[in-house]
Amino acid sequence: MRRSDGRSWAPAVLVAVVALAFAGFFVAIEVASRRAAADTSAQEAEAEAAVTRNAQAYAAAVVAIGDPTPTDERLAAVAEGAQVEVREVRRVPDLVLTVYGSAPFGVVFGVSHVNACHRVTFHDLGTARAGSDVERLAACPTPAP
Repeated sequence: MRRSDGRSWAPAVLVAVVALAFAGFFVAIEVASRRAAADTSAQEAEAEAAVTRNAQAYAAAVVAIGDPTPTDERLAAVAEGAQVEVREVRRVPDLVLTVYGSAPFGVVFGVSHVNACHRVTFHDLGTARAGSDVERLAACPTPAP
């Protein structure tokens, strides 16, 4: 096929096909990167929820002990089973703990972790009305030596 001035259409068609192929390639990369970002965000949110569930499970386990004044050793033993670490213990006026937890989530090139601290405030320990409140903290305190 030739143009009216005698030149071939082949180079122009080849350039158009190559340009469309490059455009398709870059669109595919963009779509894949957005999917990967969405997957990572969903996995991170699940890891954050897991850390909060662990803190809540810890609080429920301490309440279930039924001891009105559990020792630091007992609190640490319960923490091991709940996958949290006790960072601070305050006993006045009520038992208030700061617990640290971590959960992994996948990223494109490996694994990352969500690290979070929660304040667990216990009330009426050792009674039938015993309970707790769990609140996520914006920042974790430094661990005690």
